[in-house]
Amino acid sequence: MTAPWSPDLPERALDYAERGIPVLPLHGKLPRIPAAHTPGDPLYGQCKGDCGREGHGVHDATTDPDQVRAWWRRWSHANIGLRTGVRFDVIDVDGPQGRRSLERFLADHAGGLPIGGPRVRTGSGAGWHLYVAPTDLPDRIGVLEGVDYRAADRYVVAPPSRHSHTGRPYVWYADRGLDTPLGEVPPALRERLTPRPAERQQALAPARPAEPGHPYGRAVLAAETARIAGARGPAQGRGGQRNQVLWEAARNLYNLVAGGVLDEAQVADQLERAAGDCGLLRDEPRQTQRTLASARKVGMAHPRGVPERPASAARSPQRPQQDASHHPPFRPRDRELPAER
Repeated sequence: MTAPWSPDLPERALDYAERGIPVLPLHGKLPRIPAAHTPGDPLYGQCKGDCGREGHGVHDATTDPDQVRAWWRRWSHANIGLRTGVRFDVIDVDGPQGRRSLERFLADHAGGLPIGGPRVRTGSGAGWHLYVAPTDLPDRIGVLEGVDYRAADRYVVAPPSRHSHTGRPYVWYADRGLDTPLGEVPPALRERLTPRPAERQQALAPARPAEPGHPYGRAVLAAETARIAGARGPAQGRGGQRNQVLWEAARNLYNLVAGGVLDEAQVADQLERAAGDCGLLRDEPRQTQRTLASARKVGMAHPRGVPERPASAARSPQRPQQDASHHPPFRPRDRELPAER
């Protein structure tokens, strides 16, 4: 009988750290270390480890061998997360749709040449992780259909971790392990990843400009992620509300990312944590990622800054928001957000 985990996880985690790759322990795909700050804590969503405690997601990742040994002594079955944007970036290709999308893009814009470098078959059995030289470009969910770009302040699951649903291991392709020279992002894909001026800052009237970390943004982030974490799943013959709540809350938060009020990497991390808390990542991992990608696309197209009168929102951060967006609510097609059963 195959063990539900790989017995050499501690050794492999140490190997990665000794290569200079920051490592963190995972439970499935989520950080294994309990969060240091919860909604209501002034540091929630803001602290990146400056408090001196563990529990800050990707910001816990380290190359310190003593710390890595201590983590895997405590959680010997923990999956391995590798921080991206340091030694490499990763092109995350999700299943057949992602492969077709990437192959079509390369055929149309890169002479059909495949992207070289280390390659991992993900635990789903159908996805790829392509390891490429770091570009200093931002993380981008949905850069192509079924393709994400993992860069600064993100991480990927690494071999020999096992997928939490299929039980299959993540594995390096033959002769394409980490000793293989890193691949290069094709110029056409690099161009697509490069933020345009209109994406960096659009007119935000009527609103006041703000830097990421503004108290208003922190209050909205805490309220929206708490709303997701408390969303109702399917039970007693009733349909669940989690997908719809996740989409609306994520859209609202990406409105603020587009407006410069919140940091995108922080929002993406907190959304995944909240989706894990309500059980969506466990029950519907692929649909959850599609929901988040759809919400990001819509939210980033409609930037929103700090309102002229944010006081009421600050006084009642836990009050459910029917629609925190400044634009008419977008209703995704049924196939994008299927009812839970």
